[in-house]
Amino acid sequence: MNPLQVLEIDELQQMPEDQRRERFEIKDLDGVNWAFRKIMAYNSKRAELEALARAEIERIQSWLAQESKQINDGISFFEALLTEYAVIQREADPKFKASTPYGKISFRKQQPQWEYQEEIVIQSLKDAGLNDLIRVKEEPNKVEIKKSLTVVDGRAVDQDGQIIDGITIIERPDKVEIKVEG
Repeated sequence: MNPLQVLEIDELQQMPEDQRRERFEIKDLDGVNWAFRKIMAYNSKRAELEALARAEIERIQSWLAQESKQINDGISFFEALLTEYAVIQREADPKFKASTPYGKISFRKQQPQWEYQEEIVIQSLKDAGLNDLIRVKEEPNKVEIKKSLTVVDGRAVDQDGQIIDGITIIERPDKVEIKVEG
């Protein structure tokens, strides 16, 4: 933030509270310019604060990642020891379980994992005539709809004059666009 922008913000902050709360009124081009300078100063201050926050967040995330890695390595080490122990015990007793006040060890059956090569599966299902096992996602092509239909009284109409249900066109007023330079 440059010294002029600091001055712009300080000017507003030094105003008495009751004057600051009054509604400002822009009456000429100088007033427009004044408002833009205030917006630029605030944008600059926000960018400065966001940069500071990003730097701090990055520093804290880096610290957390480093600390978490050490912790996760420790957890993995002890889980490997427990797994090794459980596997050895299961060889002697197929129904092995262990329970302590701090945790439990047990085995749980798992369903087989299915891995799909999407394009090959789709082609194979089509070849086998199993089209009911292929999901087809239907959705309106909104870009093409806007190109090919016309608007009549807030409704979408095709070239034959047929109203297309499910589409409502809502006219909106012009939007004021404010672009702050710099």
